[in-house]
Amino acid sequence: MFIFLLLHELKEVGNSHPKIEAELPVNALKNRYPHILPYDHSRVKLTLMNGDLNSGYINANYIAGFNRATEYIATQAPTPLSVHDFWRMIWEQKVKNIVMLTVCEEKGKILCDQYWPSGSASYGPITVCCIKELPGKDWITRHFKLNHVADSQVRHVSHLHYTRWPDSGIPESPASLVNFVLMIRKKVEAAKYCGPTVLHCSAGVGRTGTLIALDVALQQMRAESCVDVFSTVYQMRLSRYLMVQTVEQYIFVHRCILEKIMQEKEYSNHKCGP
Repeated sequence: MFIFLLLHELKEVGNSHPKIEAELPVNALKNRYPHILPYDHSRVKLTLMNGDLNSGYINANYIAGFNRATEYIATQAPTPLSVHDFWRMIWEQKVKNIVMLTVCEEKGKILCDQYWPSGSASYGPITVCCIKELPGKDWITRHFKLNHVADSQVRHVSHLHYTRWPDSGIPESPASLVNFVLMIRKKVEAAKYCGPTVLHCSAGVGRTGTLIALDVALQQMRAESCVDVFSTVYQMRLSRYLMVQTVEQYIFVHRCILEKIMQEKEYSNHKCGP
């Protein structure tokens, strides 16, 4: 009952923020879901293309992290109409790590259009080449090389794709997601002078918000020996609508935190054992 009361307190958080750009008819078709729209005050703004005033929109918001105001970008899964904008955002924001938390199709429903090539392909001014793919039990790690037609610079981007998280649900194993988040954190800290980490599921709110909340909680636990999941979700919802979408997801964050505590206890006991 207490969890439901907490989620009820979060229900209206951020909802009054305007979404004027997202609601413009010219941008409506760029949204995967018509009710999941980015707030104006925190949305990511793309540079305008050839003076086109309508070319700066993407369904994405900056989300604060534990130590950084723009630690993350939460965005929807790219669509055929937004895939070029997605790769422009990756380039313009100097993104080093992309985290994908959905499969492309589930139960006959398209949740994400595949936005990367198996070999090489151009997305507007950006050429993306998949140079490595490493499949695992619960996630796939890909490495992309990016080139921009107007820039001789080459950039490398990691694509961290968690494949065992059903839409609007939770993963089977807290341990699996904890290990995935810890792997992401190592990569983020290794690229700390680069841009935000981009995360998406299908709508970019439920699974995306859950993973961000867990990442922040694990950092807070390490730094302060305490966690405040409610405050983290509250702050996220001020920046993007409906972050951490369900009660089940909110509870799962706490299950993952307990899993991490148990991992550390087991490690400590093993280290101090006979």
